[in-house]
Amino acid sequence: MMGAKTTIREADPGLLAERLRQDLCSHLQPGELICIPTGRSPERFYTALAEDQTSIDLWRQLRFLQLDEYIAPPAGTISFRETLQQQVYDPLGVPTEQIHTIDSTANPAQEVERLELLVARLGPPRTAILGLGSNGHIAFNEPCDHPLPGYHKVSLSQETLNDNFSDPVPDQLQAITIGLDLLKVSRRIYLLVPQAKKSQILDRCLQGPYDPQIPGTCLHDHPDLHIYRS
Repeated sequence: MMGAKTTIREADPGLLAERLRQDLCSHLQPGELICIPTGRSPERFYTALAEDQTSIDLWRQLRFLQLDEYIAPPAGTISFRETLQQQVYDPLGVPTEQIHTIDSTANPAQEVERLELLVARLGPPRTAILGLGSNGHIAFNEPCDHPLPGYHKVSLSQETLNDNFSDPVPDQLQAITIGLDLLKVSRRIYLLVPQAKKSQILDRCLQGPYDPQIPGTCLHDHPDLHIYRS
């Protein structure tokens, strides 16, 4: 059975970001656990948050669970943890004890185990704000035949490497990502895709059916899915 969806269409990325900010102010509850994305898609949204005192007051009361992170990236690469610190946690004044990150310098197997224990203690995220990769990936869940559950290690696709790095593009790179299963059980999902060039892959994801070769299709029947697109 298809889940209920709401779709906001706005060609201006700034206005789209502002609408998302307003909607989250209406729906987020102090103390809830939330996942938020990195990348170019949410940058205007994070700027809008930092310019609104009501949002600042609310987001200072949330708890944050990191979606994904590179493992041993090329020298000079800014980690997703650092990016979120610069774009969200520091500008909004989020207390350190409310931020649950992925350590890119830790032993990957041990870090995955730690994250799994963390989710067992905190529960899955109540709200997830997500972007969409050009190949349909969600977080770093890449196209595959058999998706792994929970936090796990993944090898990034060449398409993702080309999207995320300029010269030189790494030949290969691994990451740690939250699993699609943990995102699917989030009570509410906000999918932010301001890029017109991703319209075709977004439409495919929303139409379903689920295909692990297009990971974003797992969202098509989520019962509380909200799409923000150009």
